Order: sequence, then structure tokens, then C-alpha cells
Amino acid sequence: MFDLIVKNGQIVGESNVVEANLYVKDGRFAAISTEEMPARETVDAAGRLVFPGAVDPHVHFNDPGMTEGEDFYTGSASAVAGGITSVFEMPLTDPLTQDEPSFLLKKSEASKKSVADFGLYLALTPDNSSKVGKLMELEPIGFKAFMSYSPEIPMVRDGELLAGMRAIKAANSRIAVHCENNEIIAYLTKELEAAGRRDPRAYTESRPPYAEWEAVQRAVTLATITGVQLHVVHSSTPEGAEIVARARAAGHPISVETAQHFLFLDAEDFQRIGAFALCNPPLREPGNADRLWAALQSGEIDCVATDHAPYTIEEKLRGQDSVWTTPAGLNHIQTANQLLIGEGIKRNVPLTRLAQLFATMPARLFNIYPKKGAITIGGDADMFLFDPEEEWTVVPEHTFYKQKWTPFAGMKVSGRVKRTWVRGTTVYEDGAPMGAITVKPGFGRFIPGRTGTASA
Repeated sequence: MFDLIVKNGQIVGESNVVEANLYVKDGRFAAISTEEMPARETVDAAGRLVFPGAVDPHVHFNDPGMTEGEDFYTGSASAVAGGITSVFEMPLTDPLTQDEPSFLLKKSEASKKSVADFGLYLALTPDNSSKVGKLMELEPIGFKAFMSYSPEIPMVRDGELLAGMRAIKAANSRIAVHCENNEIIAYLTKELEAAGRRDPRAYTESRPPYAEWEAVQRAVTLATITGVQLHVVHSSTPEGAEIVARARAAGHPISVETAQHFLFLDAEDFQRIGAFALCNPPLREPGNADRLWAALQSGEIDCVATDHAPYTIEEKLRGQDSVWTTPAGLNHIQTANQLLIGEGIKRNVPLTRLAQLFATMPARLFNIYPKKGAITIGGDADMFLFDPEEEWTVVPEHTFYKQKWTPFAGMKVSGRVKRTWVRGTTVYEDGAPMGAITVKPGFGRFIPGRTGTASA
């Protein structure tokens, strides 16, 4: 007997969508059939879509050390409420996740709190390249580097990035890079501050698109030289995606994600919302989102990631009078893929392509497929039930965020996650006004990073 049958749903597979029954046993997908066979639990999915659980390759849950904004429980609860069943958490915490003690501390905290399965990044810093081989024993999902200044992680200069890429290639791992030109940003920021500019548009002007795609070009060049697997994070520019696409077409293991906020918000929204819409790279001019959607559909952009990066309301409010005084980051993991699916359907993006973008491709790129990222017999039974007809409005108070704010407040959403499973167990069930987490903190499991080049 099976443990679970999800019957009569539209199952979104890797190449097609079929109306059938989906069976789970021992936490794994066991069968897809039009026949109804006995199971201990039955869920009727008639009229709804069954998607593979989303894999978010870029989250900041601030745990340990900065948990006023978010922690692994509130962050992962928000994730599963949005259909995200696996998360890869960035190293920008306190202490910075850059060595064995800090990694094990974060792993311990996440193991106690997370309701989603999780992988962990290690920071690549100017001075830890020589330790990469030893650090691989910790099984990180990959390494993260910043080409521009961040208050939470030391930036790496080109030579240091080259050394890190060589070490990571030798260790058969992968590197994710935040690509912005620090010198351009510093120069333009100084110029704008001297002119007395403190408005959101000034921030956008201080980090122009060319500051991003120029850095993408440098990172791609260094990755091509070293042969390392490179993942360019949260690309806001179609030009950056084009650079990656050319390198990929030439046979290099280089990929790029965009973030959902770049698909729905722009610089005019930033001007309207203010500091609560400040992020790095910044929101771009109107029309840019349509170009990113085109790049998603064409395959130039490999996948999407939320870059969920919460700060406290008080921290964000610091930017009311001057945009230079607030930290960069957005709350939106709970709504990100629900918005993506609804808008994708309106834009006639195939359901299979949407699933590739938020589930299958991240799993492939980080070498955890087919265990994660697809509805595949034998894979972990991570999935979510989506009602494409339900319309609702984003209300921050009805989220699981520790800090009840989001730049998407008041936005209308087409389609809603009704239930989420991790390894065959219901972890979230929808209901008024915000639904419920149905497992205890610590249900989530560590996802060990695997060596080897992505199976794109």
C-alpha cells in the first residue's frame, strides 16, 4: 500500500503535463498512474496543478547572529508556504560562514529550526582560498563571493577571485558570484552624495546596469580561464544574461539566475515604495522586466531565485530621509513563485518551463537532481498543490516572515499554493487567514553539497 495518493491533479513533469494520480511511498515518488490504487492518505487535486517542490538557490535567513530580521524557522516556514521545499542559504551571517566552526554552528541552528530541506554556502574571502579543499569535507552546496563591497562579507578583488576559482575548480565544487563593479559604484555614489542626492533614483543611478554586466563579463572571463563552474546570482540585466548564454554555448559550465523582484518591480516602484524596495543590484527602469521575461523563455536565464534578504522594519526605516542609510534586501520568499506562476501563465510560458525555472534547473545546476527538483520516480516527494484560479492580495501580516513587511504588499496574485509536501509529508496547508505549518521545527534535513559539474 502507498502512503499517499494525490489524485486527479495536473502533474507538471519535465516535458509534459498529465492528468493522473501521483503516489508516494517512504518519502519518495513511487508511481504515476490513471489507475486508483490503495493509499493511507488521499488528497483530491481536481482542478489544481501539482508542481515539483521549488529549489531556491539563494536565500538569506540571517541565522545565526542576525535573527532579529529572520531566522531559519520563520524563513523556511515562509518558503514552504510559497511552495519552496529546498533552500540554499548564503553565508552572510554572524559569524560569517567561512570556516569549519562557523559552518557547523549554522548547520546546527538550521537543523533545529528548518522545516524545509537546506544546503549551506561557504564564503570565499580574500584569504581562505588555500583552505577550500579541506572545507569541502563539510559538504557545502558551493562557495559565494562578492565582487563589490558588502558590510557583511569581504569583497574579493580580481586576483583573489582568480585564486579562489582555481581552488574551487580543483575541489570539483562551484562558485556563486555577486557581480557589480565596486569602483564604478564608489565613484558614482560619491558624486551623487556630493550633489545632495538622497532619493531612491540616486541609488539606482549609483549602480547602473553597466556596473553589473561589466562585472559579469569579468567573472565569466575568469571562470573560462580556470574552468570552474560559475553561477551568476540575481542578474537584473538582460545584457548579463546574454554574456552568460554566450559562454554556456561555447561549452563552459556557467549559469545565471534572476530574482523574481526584477520581474515585477521597477525603478518607479522603488521611488514610490522607498527603502523597503531597496536591493542590490537595484530595481531597473520600466521595460527591463519584459526583457528578462523574454530571456527566461528563451533559455538565456537558467533559473530564478528569491534572494530573500530580510532586515528589521527599524533598519529599513533608516532610509526614509536618505537612501544611503538603509540596508539592501527584500522580504518576498513566500510570494515569489506564486507571482511567477500566475504571471507566467498570463504570458503563455509553458508550465513545464516554469517548473524548470524554479525547481529542475536549480537542482541540476547544484547537482542534487533527480533527488530534488522534479516529479521523478524514486526522487524525494517534494511538491506543492497550486490553485491557478484563486486570486488574492498580499497582506504582510498574513505571512510567516518574522518582520511583517514586503515591497509586494497590496499586490494582486493569480493562483495560490494550497499544500506543500517535503519528502511526502505535508509541511504547509493553506487556510484563512495565512495557513499553518504542520511539522515541528527541525523537520528539514541538510542537503550535502555534491562534487561534480552540473547536469544541465
